[in-house]
Amino acid sequence: MTASALGVARNALPLLALLALWEVVVRLSGVAPYILPAPLQVAERMVDSLDILLPHALYSLTSILTGFVAAVVSGFVLAVMISYSRILQRLFEPLIVVLQVVPKVALAPLFLIWFGHGLAPKIIIVGTIAFFPILVNTIVGLKSAESDVIELMESVAANKAQIFWKIRLPTALPFFFPALKMAALLSVIGAMVGEFVASDRGLGHLMILANVNLETDLLFAALVIVTGIGLALYGALGWLERSVLLRFGDGSSRQLVPL
Repeated sequence: MTASALGVARNALPLLALLALWEVVVRLSGVAPYILPAPLQVAERMVDSLDILLPHALYSLTSILTGFVAAVVSGFVLAVMISYSRILQRLFEPLIVVLQVVPKVALAPLFLIWFGHGLAPKIIIVGTIAFFPILVNTIVGLKSAESDVIELMESVAANKAQIFWKIRLPTALPFFFPALKMAALLSVIGAMVGEFVASDRGLGHLMILANVNLETDLLFAALVIVTGIGLALYGALGWLERSVLLRFGDGSSRQLVPL
């Protein structure tokens, strides 16, 4: 067995132990299934309800990925602009702080009023929640490039584009990727918030219906899929981070800087 497989097995053991304990406790205690279904019952309901779960999962995944990509692109572009312009920094910094302080959940009903009950408000909610970690950490990363190295590049007639691609961007990557992974997880939360507030589709909507109908096993099944989406995004971005940093270097810091 390879080292990576052993690592996966070690990480899975606590979860498997928890599921086994959960199964035993539910079976022995005789707790009602509508209060706490056993893991095997949840798995069975998931298999039986795939025709229901998959369309809702696809709807949620669409809002998650679209909002996440929009947040990454807009956050990165604005971060580059702010890092190169003190005027833009002074202009946007108060607005960024104010918008970060405002609870994003409180904005969800407003987005639904302004943009209707379709996919658009969910995407905007996802993008709003995922935007700030990308923006703030990218700014910090771009500004963390050593001034001595930049001056050396300028002394050999390097232009701003060359300095950006060779110095600033590689230095920012160890700050950018942790924010990217955090934004991915926040995107899942944002999609569920939008679907909880008002939606006729999506896993969040399905969980609300299952709760009303006391179909707790279906609620857990939807929750498992939501969690799986988040873990898959996090794992894919972790693989991308390792691949990119192996190419460009991992820098001297990998911290996540809060606003």
